Amino acid sequence: MKIVLINPPHTAIGSRIPDDHLPPLGLLSVGGPLIDDGHSVSLVDAEFGPMAMAEIVSRAVASHPDLVLIGHSGSTSAHPTARVIAEAVKRSNPEIRIVYGGVFPTYHWREVLAETEAFDILVRGEGEETMRRLADCLATARPLATIPGIAYRDGHGEIQATQPAQAIADLDAYRVGWELIDHANYSYWGGKRAVVMQFSRGCPHLCNYCGQRGFWTRWRHRSPELLPARSPGSIANRVSNSSILPTRTRPRRERPGWHSSKR
Repeated sequence: MKIVLINPPHTAIGSRIPDDHLPPLGLLSVGGPLIDDGHSVSLVDAEFGPMAMAEIVSRAVASHPDLVLIGHSGSTSAHPTARVIAEAVKRSNPEIRIVYGGVFPTYHWREVLAETEAFDILVRGEGEETMRRLADCLATARPLATIPGIAYRDGHGEIQATQPAQAIADLDAYRVGWELIDHANYSYWGGKRAVVMQFSRGCPHLCNYCGQRGFWTRWRHRSPELLPARSPGSIANRVSNSSILPTRTRPRRERPGWHSSKR
């Protein structure tokens, strides 16, 4: 199948740094396994510019794809833009199936499908294995009800959701599709070349204000030995700055709360 991945322009106030862009790791993580399954995959990264709507649609439909997948790591603030893109692509070519994935559609799949018919299928939770199965299902015309982790409208227009997909046990079994981007176009921290790499997913805690546990479920990690081998070519030759952003999954020194100095 011909599959186009779209990274919508992030429109939240204060969320974008002019001229600095990080690779859309979520879409690249989905794209790698699809390429390995023999699908023709391309990426439209609309963060650059940001790209005008007409250009996004033009690039998305130029190759006459069978499937368009829209996703964004900041999916709540980007959702209105994702919806506009989906509706514009659908008007341009109603035959294209449009899939939507990310945190927002995972939690609000019923509302998203009810508010617009532009999205045909929503991926709930991690996308790598679910998208592999979904692409194969669509290519072979099998029933959508056989694919865990999705939501869709059935032949009667009723909104349906399949059983949740199991969390990926072996993260090393799925590679990132780094070949979908030109690393020279991505920079951060004042124009320095940058790339995003993910070592672990999930969280052992159950904070009621956070969606980590609901989306990623339990904490899992990649092999420390395999991670460098799966990096985008030679990191030393491609990246000029590195930062580690740890989660709260490891012990760290306790610090007094902000209120302690006020007493």
